[in-house]
Amino acid sequence: MGLAVAAQIASLSALFGVAFVIPELRQAYGITVARAGTLAGLPSLGLLLTLLGWGVLIDRYGERLTMAVSLGATAGLLAVFPLVDTALGAGLVLFGVGAVAGPVNAASGRLVMGWFAARERGLAMGLRQTAQPLGMGLSAALLPVLAHHYGVGVAMLLPGVLAVAVLPLVVKFAVPPGKAVAAGPAADAPQPQRAGSSPYRHAAIWRVHAVSMLLGVPQFTVATFALVYLVDQQSWTAPAAGALMAAVYVPGAAARLGAGVWSDRVGSRLRPVRIIACCGAVALVLLAAASPLPGIAVVLLVLAAVLTMSHNGLTFTAVGETAGLGWAGRAMAVQNTLQAVSSTLTPVVMGVLIDWAGYRTAFAAAALFSAAAAVLLTPPQSGRRAAVRQ
Repeated sequence: MGLAVAAQIASLSALFGVAFVIPELRQAYGITVARAGTLAGLPSLGLLLTLLGWGVLIDRYGERLTMAVSLGATAGLLAVFPLVDTALGAGLVLFGVGAVAGPVNAASGRLVMGWFAARERGLAMGLRQTAQPLGMGLSAALLPVLAHHYGVGVAMLLPGVLAVAVLPLVVKFAVPPGKAVAAGPAADAPQPQRAGSSPYRHAAIWRVHAVSMLLGVPQFTVATFALVYLVDQQSWTAPAAGALMAAVYVPGAAARLGAGVWSDRVGSRLRPVRIIACCGAVALVLLAAASPLPGIAVVLLVLAAVLTMSHNGLTFTAVGETAGLGWAGRAMAVQNTLQAVSSTLTPVVMGVLIDWAGYRTAFAAAALFSAAAAVLLTPPQSGRRAAVRQ
């Protein structure tokens, strides 16, 4: 569990840390918010194009080898970042980082899922999923300060240092579960498919993927533009905004953990997701309405950030349970690939929308995606038994 969290923190800092140096990116390369958002989305594009292949390798060669190769390659590419002096060069490096850093999430998730039984897996995966807010919080706290004092290139070395630090521990201690646990699904998940039988012949797993893609839009809207929103609209300094966003990821981690425990208690992964999606939509609508009111807007931004990052552990666990361990690596890779569609397009599209119509419009648009996810998870009125199962 500790290795899974540590490895994912390093990977996520590399993939998404660039969002916290957008003000310095704009200054360094003389680019607009939209173009800086495009740079922030390039690691996700790298994920999108490579994760399915990584998923096959995870199922075939195991978690330890895949994680080790990924961490080593990530550190190597980030070592090149201080040498580039153009936006194009930075974009190529960031794309490469996304292509090699992605499998850590799926591999560590498969590792943890194999070690824990269904009755405790929501908590276990919730603990592992705290790596995302912890990694983002670490990035938010340190990267803006490093970029402000030493430049973007030096700041982006930090995720590479983390990857190098975790790599030997993964090689030595990331032991596969073997027969330690008989993995089973939660109450609301379909029974895992027979060995060799694809879960993608059934609609249930596609619905979870679709919900994750929809919820990725508000999540990455807030994660990418919260800091620059505070700088541009609320007149904060970049280090101060980074400190706030770092603090936000502490309750964000707690929310993921709480959501995992909640799902174990109610025997459902998807029912809590539906409630979280509804609350996230409301928070984003209120944020859009309250943006001219500085104090209230900052509080609502914090609330929206926590809510929009709370769902990942539940949907990720639901996908793995539905697929079964024999397909878990590929299914989790598909999950991450489809989420990468959201995380790739969201910074680009929302950056253009912000340049054109402002932050309030972007937040309101993100709320629509949360609402759509809640609707997709709403059981039909005619199926009361189905409602209980959902």
